[in-house]
Amino acid sequence: MLNAFTIDLEDWYQGIEFPIGRWSSCSKRVEKGLYRIFSLLEEYSVKATFFSLGWIAEKYPAMIKEIAASGHELGSHGYSHEKVYSLTKDEFREEIKVTKNRLEDLIGKPVTTHRSPFFSITSKSLWALDILKKEGIEIDCSISPVKTWRYGIKSCPDCIFRIREADIVEFPVSSFRFFGMTWGIGGANFRLLPCKITKDALDRRMKLGKQNMFYIHPWEYDENHPKVRMNWKAGITHYARLSKTLPNTVSLLKNYKFGTVSDVVLNYQNKFGGLSQISIDHLQE
Repeated sequence: MLNAFTIDLEDWYQGIEFPIGRWSSCSKRVEKGLYRIFSLLEEYSVKATFFSLGWIAEKYPAMIKEIAASGHELGSHGYSHEKVYSLTKDEFREEIKVTKNRLEDLIGKPVTTHRSPFFSITSKSLWALDILKKEGIEIDCSISPVKTWRYGIKSCPDCIFRIREADIVEFPVSSFRFFGMTWGIGGANFRLLPCKITKDALDRRMKLGKQNMFYIHPWEYDENHPKVRMNWKAGITHYARLSKTLPNTVSLLKNYKFGTVSDVVLNYQNKFGGLSQISIDHLQE
C-alpha cells in the first residue's frame, strides 16, 4: 500500500509560535534539516508532499524550485504559520491566496493541496474548508481525529473522505491507539515513542485497508537548532529526542512504500471506487 510522506516546510522558530515580527532576528536553519530529509528521499526514490509556508517560498525561492524539479509535490501551509482559528475569514483567505500564488509562480503548476499550521481546522474553524475550495484547493490535510490541547476533532473519520458541503477531499491525520491513548503518526510522537510503535501502527492500519499519512518538519532533523524557554508541553513536543528523527526515518523508508498526498488519494479512490461523503455537521463538536 502506498503511504503519504509529508513535510511541513517551516523553520524552527515558526514551529514554536514566534510571531512573524520576530522571525527576521532568528537564526535561519531551515535548509540544514531540509537537505537531510531531502537526501534520504532521493536515496530511497520517494516522492513526498512539501507543505510550504508562503513566507518560506518568498525567502527561499531556489529551494522551492529544487524541490519541485525533483518531482515532489508542493502544497500550501499558509503564510504566517498562524492557527486558522486565530484568524478572521478574510485574513485566512488572504494567507491562502498569497501562498498559493507565490508557489505557483515558482513551480509553474497549480497548487491543489493544503495543510493548516498545527492542524488547526477544528470544529471552531470549519468555515475554512469552503474558502480553501474556492481558492482552488482540492485536498486538505488539516483535520486531526486526535484531540490535543492545540487541535483535533474526535468525530473526524479515520479515512480519506469528501466533505459534502465544501466538495473538498479531507485526508486527516492517521491515528492509532497505544497505552490507552490515541496518537498521530509522525511529528513529536515519532520521536517520543520507540520507532517500532510507529511501524506497528502502520502495519495494523494497512492490514485494515486504511491509508497512512506520515508528517514531519525540517527542524526535527536539526537537533542543534536554538533552544528557547516555552510552555512545558510545547517544549517537550518540539525538542525531545530530536536525534532519533533521522535514524527512525531511515527505518521507515527502508520498510514502507511512500508517495505524495495526491497519489495516495488517487490510489485510494481507485481502490474503493470513490470516497465516502461526510456532512460538515458530522464534524461539529
